[in-house]
Formats: sequence, structure tokens, C-alpha cells
Amino acid sequence: MRFSFFSPPSTLKKLYGPDSTKVLLAGGFNGYWNFGDMLMLQSVVRWHHSRPENAVVVPLHELSRVPDVNYLEQLPRVLGTEDFVVYTSEPGPESLGKALALGLEPVVPQQLRGAARMHVYGGGYFNRFWGQHMLGLVEATLRTWLPGHYVLSGLQVGPEFADAFAAHAQQWHPVLIGCRDAESVAALKSRGLDARLSGDDALEEMERAVAEDASRGPRVAVPGHFALHMNISGYVYARAKEEPATEAEPLARMNEQLQTLRAHWGDAAVPIVLNAYIDERPAVEDSVAAMRRTAFPELFPRAGVIDLVGLMLQGRLSQAVEQIRRCELLVASSYHVTLLGKVAGVPTHLFAFNAYYRQKKAGLEEPEHSLQEFLDEDRERARTRGDHYVASQRALRRDWLELLEDCLRGPVPTVSWVARATRWLEDTREELREAQRLREEEARATEDLRQRHQTLASLCEAQDARLRELESRLEEWEAGRAELAALREHCAHLTARVRHYEAQEAERQVARMTLIATDEPPLRHRLVDDLNERLMRAGGPRAHGALKQLMRAAVGRRRG
Repeated sequence: MRFSFFSPPSTLKKLYGPDSTKVLLAGGFNGYWNFGDMLMLQSVVRWHHSRPENAVVVPLHELSRVPDVNYLEQLPRVLGTEDFVVYTSEPGPESLGKALALGLEPVVPQQLRGAARMHVYGGGYFNRFWGQHMLGLVEATLRTWLPGHYVLSGLQVGPEFADAFAAHAQQWHPVLIGCRDAESVAALKSRGLDARLSGDDALEEMERAVAEDASRGPRVAVPGHFALHMNISGYVYARAKEEPATEAEPLARMNEQLQTLRAHWGDAAVPIVLNAYIDERPAVEDSVAAMRRTAFPELFPRAGVIDLVGLMLQGRLSQAVEQIRRCELLVASSYHVTLLGKVAGVPTHLFAFNAYYRQKKAGLEEPEHSLQEFLDEDRERARTRGDHYVASQRALRRDWLELLEDCLRGPVPTVSWVARATRWLEDTREELREAQRLREEEARATEDLRQRHQTLASLCEAQDARLRELESRLEEWEAGRAELAALREHCAHLTARVRHYEAQEAERQVARMTLIATDEPPLRHRLVDDLNERLMRAGGPRAHGALKQLMRAAVGRRRG
């Protein structure tokens, strides 16, 4: 996995300066606004700034989570430091163009100067959900900066990911590996790593907020008030080695818990809803989204809402602590919300619907109680258990931070960078071989496409020739069709004339038949008779007889 890094010019100048010590921070917060991840980052930044030798503290931030320049201008207030490095796992013209448009410049590894340290701070990301991506980011950062000290703290490592993490550690040789829970430590120790408990990196910031509120005086729990955090995102319910949770499952499981809470308090219930995640992605559904999608409005018509992220960004997390301390108890789907409740001295319960959250629950030293068992438990007993846990974590963190201080203050470990570089070169060669293989496959595919193109071109030429032939025949057919139409029209005209003549002939035939059928003599006989009669009257019989002889003689000569 390839990563590219960008930075503001002011930070880049410090990174290229030979006189300052740089501390690079990678961990849970990469631009995803989760209360716990942000609190861990702010805590680690504050601790490194407290060390005078650290001139530049540089958290990493994902480029895809930067919408515009205004976001970058506000980012230092969120991070607690003015310097940061933006990364992307999608290098290319588009990412480069976006970075340049934001006023960022590419980090050139060859120009990096001065001592560098790498601190991977806490979170529950080394697992099947996000582990490979985070290891890719961490190793890309190590290859780019080649830090002298490489330390990790506050980790939760899933058992299914321990082998991958162990392979990473054997290559890069971190000086310290700190985990926030005993199960992670055991998994890494079983693979030959010197892992130890470090506690959670957010503890100091939580104690700071609780101390600020405690300075205002004691708080008395209000009957019926309880703090509630809900998360109905799929990863909270997905089971290892199984298919992800269906969309209906989170709603059904959360509704069951809400019904239990309602049955316990009845009409006196007033939940104080804690929203711990601000994210526009549909896959992330925290408390506010859960309030809309579950039966919460029907079960709890009276409720309050606290935006933990918003108060934290304004430096007013103690106001959220004040409201939590007025609650009888706290139930949550978040590790860090639960931890905040414990630090505030409130009996707490963490929902655990899969192995990932059961590991979180064990890390908080909570018994495997159901929600109903937790509600039925004596409150003082639960509070005392939480107080003991916080006290042990406080001592654990004190020892860990002293160890971390001694480590960073000491000389650079005698880690063979030649060995690291050799492994890096092997990885690079493997990537080059893979790139060569892809290029060869691409060349073969291109040749195949070229041949197919030629075949299709030949086929197209044949089809074009056939088309031209058909078009020529079509033109001939069109001409023949026009001629045929003209002949049909002429035939129709002749047929009409024939029918007209036939009609006339039929009329003449009828007339002849009429004349033949009549009783009167023919017209010529009548004319002859009339003529004879007139001759008789005019000339008498002798003249008439002479004329008849004359006519016979004339007729006889004509016949001869």
C-alpha cells in the first residue's frame, strides 16, 4: 500500500530544519470525529509539548477528510498543535491536485533533517476492521522519516490480528509497546514481543476535566437521571469470523436495552444522552441517529442531549462531566464514554455484543454482567469497583509515562537501520516485481485488445462493404419500386378506359337488342316506304315504276 504525505509550508520548513526534534503522531484520530480518539490525541500532544526538547509535534491526518481550506485553518485548535501532516493512500494526480489546491506541499523524504520520533498512540484499530490499513500507514511513515525512537501506547490488539502485528514489530523493532488491556498484552507476549500495560492515552485529559468540575463542588445524583450512549453502527455488533450484522440486528438489540432501562425506572426515567461521534457517513450511527431510529422517543419522552465532541472542541468537557456526575449511573456503547463515567465516579456499564467489545469490557475490568444484572447490582459496590479501577489505571499511567520519558530521553536504540532498509528494499523489490507483473499483464491485455481491434476493424470493413452493397441494391429496388408504381398507375388508367369502352359497348349492344326486339319495321324500310309514297303522290304510278327500274339497274351495275 502506497502513501503520499503533504504538509503546510510552515510545518514543512520545520520538518526540513536540522536543529529541531520532530515527533510524529499516528493513531485513532485521522479526521474521524470520535470523542475517544480525539481525546487521546489531545492528551498525547499535550504530553509531548510538555517536554522542552520537542520543538515540533506533528499528528497525521487523512486527506480525504479535509473538505476545504477553512477546515485546515481550524485544525490546529482541534489537534492542540499548529503543525500537522496530511496523508493519502490514493496517490495520483487527483490527490496531488486536491492537496495543492488546499495550499499543501508534498513531503520530500530526502530533505527531512533532524532527529525524528514516531509515537503510535492508542485506540482499538489493530483488528480485522482497520488493522491492515493502519499498519500500512505506520510503515509508510517509518520508511519516510526513519525515526530514531519508535514507540506505541494505549493499543487494543485483536487476537485475530496479533500475528500481523507481531510480524510488523519484528521488522521495525519498536522500543516500547504499550497496550491498554491485559488480553492484548497476553496475545503479543505469546508471539515473543515485549508488550506491557500502558493504560489508556486519554486518561489524563479525562482526569483534567473531572478535576475542573470537582473544583466547583460536590454533585448529587438526581433520582431517575442516567447517562446513556448508543451506537447502532454495524461494527459494534459484527461477530468475528461471521457475516456482518444485519441492518435490523443493531436496532433490535438496542431496543431491548432501552426496554430494560424503561422497565427499571418507569416514568421517572430521564436519560442524559451522550453523543460521542460526529460523522456524515451512513455506516456510523451514534446516539443522535439512534434516538431517531430506535424506540427511544416512545420510551423516554423526557431526555437531555450532550455533544461530547462539541464541548471538547470548545474546551468545556468539564460541563459534560458535571451532567454525568448528576446521574445515578451510565450505560454506553463506547469504551471511552464508559471510561469517562468511571473517572467521574459514576457506576458504569458497557454494552458488549461481540468479541471486539467484550475485549473492551474486560479491559475496563467490568464483570460479564447483562444490563439487567448491572441495574440490579448495588450501586455503591459498582462505584467502588470503578474507583479501584481508576486508581490502578492512574498508577499504571504514571509508571508508563515515566518509562516513556526515560526511553525518549535516552540515546537512539542500536537498531540496525541497515536491516530495516534491507527489509524495506525487499518490500520495494517485491512491489517493483508486482508492478512489472502488472505491466506485463497490461501489455498482454493491450496486445489482445489490439488484435481484437484489428479483427473488429476487418469485420467492420466487411460489414461496411456489405452495407454499401445492400444500399446499392436498395437504391435499385427503390428505382424499380418507383417504375412499378408508374406501371401500376398506367395499368389502372388503361383498365379504367377498357371498363369505359366495355360499358359503352354494353350500352350499344343493349340498344341493338332493343331495336331487334321491337315490332316496328326497321328505320330504313320506313324511310323507303315514305319515299315511295311521296314519289307516288308526286309522279304517279308510271314515274314510280320508272324510278324503281332505274334503281334496279344502278344496283345491278354496282354489284357487278
